[in-house]
Amino acid sequence: MITGPMLTRATTVLAGTVLGLVLLALVSAAPLPFNTSEAARLRLSWTARPQRIEVCRTLSAEELAARPEHMRQRVECDGRFASYTLRVEMDDRAIGESIVRGGGLRHDRPIFLLRDYAVPPGVHRMRISFTRRERIETREEKEEEEESAPSAVPDADTGLYAGRAAREVAERGRRDRAAIPPRLELDTTVTLAPREVALITFDPERKVFLLHTGGKRTP
Repeated sequence: MITGPMLTRATTVLAGTVLGLVLLALVSAAPLPFNTSEAARLRLSWTARPQRIEVCRTLSAEELAARPEHMRQRVECDGRFASYTLRVEMDDRAIGESIVRGGGLRHDRPIFLLRDYAVPPGVHRMRISFTRRERIETREEKEEEEESAPSAVPDADTGLYAGRAAREVAERGRRDRAAIPPRLELDTTVTLAPREVALITFDPERKVFLLHTGGKRTP
């Protein structure tokens, strides 16, 4: 049997549901406001490969001797992919800063970057920097470490790893040439008209940022 209180609650719930649906319909049917802003736009759009960072160590003679001959590898490396800090400044004021990584779970896929900023029309000093966050040993530090390492190491990898060292050096060089540099910067003056779009892209051949405004390209 439906009592008075139960009927009241049901009526309240039904009325609330109907009211919510009516409001949703009104909001959905309302026209979207047209953006009449005169602001210009700064748009960053590029694709690049992150740098692979490897930490390698030379195995001692004792470590190599403990392994089967066909599994002896002089140098072992662990690697990860770099992350970058993107900073955008207009007239010495930061308008955007973020950390950028490659795609995929391991961040080993290309970087697909797209950013968009509203900028007042006029003349501005624009500075964009893209900097690797991870520190890598300098050549001097690596040479010092190699000089202090034990010298009793076989001259070549054996078994399955025969010739692997040379192949890895070649592959590492290819990856480094394809990757975006550790630091990129564009520091220039730009004049923007109302509603104009200034586009920043990355040239993978020259390894520089390019500025496109008014149908023109500036390196």
